[in-house]
Amino acid sequence: MEYKTAPTFTMGIEGRTATGITAVHGNVDEGGDRSYPGLFGDFTVNGRQRAKFLWQHDSSQPPISTIDQVFEVNRADLPPAVLQYAPEATGGTAVKRTYLDTPRANEVFAALKAGALTEMSYAYEAKHFDFTQQGERQVRELYKAEVYDFSDVNWGMNPATSADGQKGAPMIVEHATVLAAVDAYIQRYKALAELRAKEGRVLSGDNRKRIESAIEALSGAQKALTDLLAATEPKSATDVRQLWLQTQATLARLNGAHI
Repeated sequence: MEYKTAPTFTMGIEGRTATGITAVHGNVDEGGDRSYPGLFGDFTVNGRQRAKFLWQHDSSQPPISTIDQVFEVNRADLPPAVLQYAPEATGGTAVKRTYLDTPRANEVFAALKAGALTEMSYAYEAKHFDFTQQGERQVRELYKAEVYDFSDVNWGMNPATSADGQKGAPMIVEHATVLAAVDAYIQRYKALAELRAKEGRVLSGDNRKRIESAIEALSGAQKALTDLLAATEPKSATDVRQLWLQTQATLARLNGAHI
């Protein structure tokens, strides 16, 4: 899954329904991607209606809005702010959503109306793309993508704002999301196993294979993370002093001293 962010370009707010541009087409963004009209195809088919509108891409929490419509906007109908942001824009994808009457949704909607929220993001999987060369820069041309969620965000999840310079969620969000996903996965299979036991049945062969695959993947993840911790363990005071002494000895030899 990847993330793409742009400033919040609100086209209008009526009641609790807001419409805004979530993807600007035709411009090369900070991640080196350029999207095209029709990026999400028909939003109502191939499972895409399962996409949610979230706060900060937090899939462990309920959505903050319903997604009423996702539609294409041509260049002539783009808000002036979009063209100022991306003069080469050829169009955009707009999302129309209605905020729920919940504490979190009310907070986010109030912030949006007050102008305190300035960015929107979407999580997606690139389906059809190729690469072109723009001078010394390689550009990924995005033609089709499957969207998983749209989100109001405080800060964009792109190379300009991500702490580690990578395209993706901030590490604190990524960490919490992974732990929540693993826990939810385990709890779901436990519930399924209990249900099958009440029916006098056991988990199917396919489900057992999925669990075995998950165990293998998580075991590999455990080893990789353990190796990473070992490789990045802070040096002890003794190690630092020994390194300093070695450095001094090397400098002395370079200066012609006999040690």
